[in-house]
Amino acid sequence: MALDPEEFVTLTDHGSMKLRAAVLRAMTLLPKERKRTTIVREGEPAILNFEQIKNLAAQWDERLVPID
Repeated sequence: MALDPEEFVTLTDHGSMKLRAAVLRAMTLLPKERKRTTIVREGEPAILNFEQIKNLAAQWDERLVPID
């Protein structure tokens, strides 16, 4: 899933923000809150559940790790 981290989305119960910020905030929520969180966006997929958010965070983290 290739998504633009600069896209504006809505994180449920937290408001509108860029996708990267929404993913980071979702990952810092308490476990009980994480399970209920979703990101709503204009494109497809329109709704990202926590499992998709977690996978996206993992993809972006891999790109940030320098390759020696």
